[in-house]
Amino acid sequence: MKPNNTFDQLAALSSEIRRLTLKRLEEVPEGFINWRLNNTAMSFAHLVQHIIDVDNIFFSLSTTNKRTFKWEMGSEEPHFNVDETIYKSLIETLKANGEKRNIIISEFNAITIKDLVRNTKGEEMTFWWFIMHHVLEHETYHRGQIATYLKVLKGESAKI
Repeated sequence: MKPNNTFDQLAALSSEIRRLTLKRLEEVPEGFINWRLNNTAMSFAHLVQHIIDVDNIFFSLSTTNKRTFKWEMGSEEPHFNVDETIYKSLIETLKANGEKRNIIISEFNAITIKDLVRNTKGEEMTFWWFIMHHVLEHETYHRGQIATYLKVLKGESAKI
């Protein structure tokens, strides 16, 4: 079914981004969920948790009156290891969050998408910018990271 309006289209884009992220995560070899490229890189499991954390920031901003967020993530986060059961739970959360995110995005309108949010450094942006940059582009970046990790593990050279 073709999306009806801009927000349905944005939700469809969100859905496709999450679908592709989950597809890449299905390729993680057994026993490698905690593998890291180096000591400062996030593991596959950590990347999943990281994307979930960003989803939670989006949910907090979009479903409450809260309009300020703290963006202190990335390689500064302490590394953690998870077992297979926790990892599977994280993947299920990622799937459920994708569906929730799509519903919330499709419910925006021409007025609410222009509402301002700000980070704790005082930088303001519209919800539109937050969704595009901090949610969708951010996840796409990490999906590329996951794909690169998979190539390294499989011994494939990246084609430039």
